[in-house]
Amino acid sequence: MKKPIALVAAMEEELEALLARFPQHDARVHFNTRLFHARHGDQELVIAQTGVGKVNAACTLALLLSDFGPGCVINTGTAGGLKAGQRILDLLVPEEIVYTDVDVTPLGLAFGQMLGSEPRFRASPALLARFREVLATRPEPPACHHGLLGSSDSFIHSQQQLAQIRARFQDSVACVDMEGGAIAHTCTRFGVPFLILRALSDVPGDGNNALDFKTFLKSAAAGSADLCRALVERLSACPDADGHALSRGP
Repeated sequence: MKKPIALVAAMEEELEALLARFPQHDARVHFNTRLFHARHGDQELVIAQTGVGKVNAACTLALLLSDFGPGCVINTGTAGGLKAGQRILDLLVPEEIVYTDVDVTPLGLAFGQMLGSEPRFRASPALLARFREVLATRPEPPACHHGLLGSSDSFIHSQQQLAQIRARFQDSVACVDMEGGAIAHTCTRFGVPFLILRALSDVPGDGNNALDFKTFLKSAAAGSADLCRALVERLSACPDADGHALSRGP
């Protein structure tokens, strides 16, 4: 890829997992935001911790897109699974993203749809295709789920929260997080292809997911960072790829 690739994660543990996979990096502070410039072979990377929540994610990502002009954005880290059969440390690479805490329905919009936006944001088909190629090369690929990511400014843990999400979205939400909606929204607004690559650190409604999150956070972050490195290697081997090609699909 000709342009830099932006890699973003919300939490310190997730950032550390990324930096461990790309050891050739140096730290800098840009507009009060800690960033890391890295290289993987000939591929330039910009790595950042967004912080938790939608506002933090949108602020950091807008800065990266404006000042570094990446060809694509890959968001790694962890999420909570909502579907039967999902297990902790499974992968979740959503095809679509929706807000689960946005309600403008009195104005005729779908639940989760922000005024001026489509009801759902869509990950880059080309990046999804490249990721599937990467997964197919693994001798023992982890279980990988796709579908819909629901994003809000809440840690989803209670049966009431789960029931509301399932009712409002007809049980279509496959996992939940606190940054994916803002990342998808910002990338879509500025026309930059994106992919969200998460490992499940907990399964809300199945045991104590707050405890599971703390227990499995580092392992889940490491799993998603491993796949991120493999995806970067595949993208960097395509020197003619750019943001427009990734937006169009394979």
